Amino acid sequence: MHPRIADDEQNTYEDITGNQQKSCDYELTERIVINVSGLRFETQLKTLSNFQNTLLGDPQKRLRYFDPLRNEYFFDRNRPSFDAILYYYQSNGRLRRPVNVPLDVFTEEIKFFELGEEAFNKFREDEGLVKI
Repeated sequence: MHPRIADDEQNTYEDITGNQQKSCDYELTERIVINVSGLRFETQLKTLSNFQNTLLGDPQKRLRYFDPLRNEYFFDRNRPSFDAILYYYQSNGRLRRPVNVPLDVFTEEIKFFELGEEAFNKFREDEGLVKI
């Protein structure tokens, strides 16, 4: 079973205090597990939903990587790079390459996770690379 997305914002649930909450509010605080080559990361859906055009931010795009047996998303990608990719979501768009990750490897991860041209250009600028 994959994390469900509310189709109807009128759906409500009752939290442990008895208060009625919208289902979509609850679902955005739902935690998901992202497995990157055997290393598990955990985050909330609302963290990823800040960038809805990216691979992780778009529920439809990331669905193909969902493993229902383990209830997690699996990516056979560079683990050290993913620390920075997840931080991009957590920091509202700050992207910093880890010092132990080669430039070409990190560039491929930015493209794979579809962070977008703006993030890519800002990264290149921060790295001191000129536009071609």
